[in-house]
Amino acid sequence: MSAIPLVREPDAADERVKEAYRDIKESLRMSLVDIMFQAYAANPKFLDYTWRRLRPSMLAPPFIEQARKLGELADAEVAGWPISDHAAALHARNYGETDLRKLREIVDLFHCVNPKLLIIAHAVRVALTGEPIGGLGVPHPPQIIDRDKLVRDRRGLVITLADEREAPPRVRASYEEIQRATGLPFILGDYKAMGSYPDWLDVFWSDCKQFVSSARHRQLCAGVGAAAQEAARLLPYPLHMNPDVFAEMVPVNEAFCEALPSLIVNVAIASRGLGPEPQ
Repeated sequence: MSAIPLVREPDAADERVKEAYRDIKESLRMSLVDIMFQAYAANPKFLDYTWRRLRPSMLAPPFIEQARKLGELADAEVAGWPISDHAAALHARNYGETDLRKLREIVDLFHCVNPKLLIIAHAVRVALTGEPIGGLGVPHPPQIIDRDKLVRDRRGLVITLADEREAPPRVRASYEEIQRATGLPFILGDYKAMGSYPDWLDVFWSDCKQFVSSARHRQLCAGVGAAAQEAARLLPYPLHMNPDVFAEMVPVNEAFCEALPSLIVNVAIASRGLGPEPQ
């Protein structure tokens, strides 16, 4: 796949991009901007246009519920897989309960956000064909109280991303394997967050990679993708696009439509491996 340009947060110069980034973090209740939006931002007009029209849907309870169901679909299937005890393996590497609590918080954040991103990507995929999508409406306009009740505010959760160029050799080796598995020209943010904890990335990927090439992993990814397509058609508010204006963004968006189902499944594996918080 050819390179996909990214506009990282510190490098954002266009005011439309800066405003969108601030709003994305506020709306998703997280402290960073996902790499999908960084790819959208390479065309500031596209990011601005798309985000303004998607934001009302993302704040609506029906959208949040659809995303929750998508994550649960992956969880339910992964629950039957022979996943090893990542928490025990990390305990053996001198990780304490405070460390593991932080890792569980990081996984929980991505578990919540990634299904939303996949639904968005599929909505954009349809809209980029010129076909309107969404517009089923909601019982009432999105209210802040709905968002605060349905979406946990994780903006205080500081997540460090390990850059490919500066990561230690063992992290870079895992990144190379992950890139080959995903087919993307970059490492997704979830894996970079794990890369900030080299032992965690090592334990996770050593276990996860045995599933990535399996038939059941492919089948589950296909099921997650199909469910996201259906959820995209249920967007509360409509999304219209002129495919001629944004034709260059089609392959960029397509990359995330293809990559996110696997990421959702792999985050479910990471969550299962770490297990619940001890009582």
